This record gives sequence, structure tokens and C-alpha cells, in this order.
Amino acid sequence: MKQKSPNTLYLYWNELRAGRIAPRRLEVEPSCIAGILSETFMLERINATDYQYRLAGTRLCELFGSELRCSNFLLGWPEADQALLAHQLALVCEQGAVIALELEAKGAGRHVLEFEAILLPLLHTGNSIGRIIGA
Repeated sequence: MKQKSPNTLYLYWNELRAGRIAPRRLEVEPSCIAGILSETFMLERINATDYQYRLAGTRLCELFGSELRCSNFLLGWPEADQALLAHQLALVCEQGAVIALELEAKGAGRHVLEFEAILLPLLHTGNSIGRIIGA
């Protein structure tokens, strides 16, 4: 990862998990990642095709031209990519996989944005992975 936010988040997440499959959601301290909070988001798995934004940093909302909270993460992707991404997100929730993405997106002004993203599992209820943190 070349960009600061995904790399910073991964290093923090990896330290928190301390050899476990994933850290618990409640272990994440926003003050520890204050420098990247505006580019950080958290998803909740509702079902296999609905991963809703629980939180989205201000920079992300500005880039996409709207408040992302409560919207489905998958709907922001081209239809052809949604099934593949849903499969990858299922692996995060079912196996604790990590997703690293390099992508292009059209922002609010229709300009093309190039960036990296990382999606990391978080334990939520019991030992199930029901949240994903990303940057």
C-alpha cells in the first residue's frame, strides 16, 4: 500500500488484533487513528448483498458528494463489479480475509479519483465478524 490512510489503518488494526483473526469493534479507539479519521469508514453486514455504512469520514463524503451513512457500500460500484465485491466482502466476514483495492471512481464533479482502499474485519457480536473497517 502506497497511500497513508490504508497503510496506517492496517498497521493499527494488525497491532490491535494481536495474533487473533480480528480485533473487536469496541477495541478501536478513534483517537489512535485521528490523522486518518476523515478517510475512514465502517460497514455493517446486513446480509450477503447489503453492507451499510455505519460511519464515513468527512473527506469520503465530500469526495462522493453525499452523506454515506446508512447507504449500501455495494451500490456505489458498477453493477458488473457488485457480485465480485460481495463475494470478497463475504470472505472478510466469514474467514477474516483482508481486502486491498486499487480503484478509480468518479467523484461529485464527475472527475476521476484514483486511490487505494483496505477493508479489515472486526469482531462484533460474540466471535462473529459483523463489521468491516476501511480506509
